Amino acid sequence: MGNLNERDLEAIARRLGDRAARSVDPDRVAAGILARLRSAPPAQDRPIVRLFFRAPVALRVAAAIAVLVTGGLVTRTLLVDPREPVTLIAPFLPELSADELTEVLDSLAFEAPLPEDLAVGLTDLTESQLRELLRLMEG
Repeated sequence: MGNLNERDLEAIARRLGDRAARSVDPDRVAAGILARLRSAPPAQDRPIVRLFFRAPVALRVAAAIAVLVTGGLVTRTLLVDPREPVTLIAPFLPELSADELTEVLDSLAFEAPLPEDLAVGLTDLTESQLRELLRLMEG
């Protein structure tokens, strides 16, 4: 039996399956299934309905409150007038002239050192880098 190949195993399995199929009476099996279904208790309610209506009253009240609060927040968000002015962090900024605003922004700027090997534009590329770029662009 250790020398069986796949074809022999398939043939044995087919014979076993044929023998089992001949011994099964489909009418008797169907009658047994129907009898068991008739004797079983009726099916339960849907899980969501069962969960909600069998939950303690406090849990149902908490769920209703959560739904009402969430609905109120969503409604409030939708009804707020988006044209209301936004409070500025620095309320004096609109009063500044263009020159003063430029001066403020320049005072906030800082110089970041660029890495030496970073090319900013085509003019910063070496001849070999330009040839490599052209070769890559041509495909």
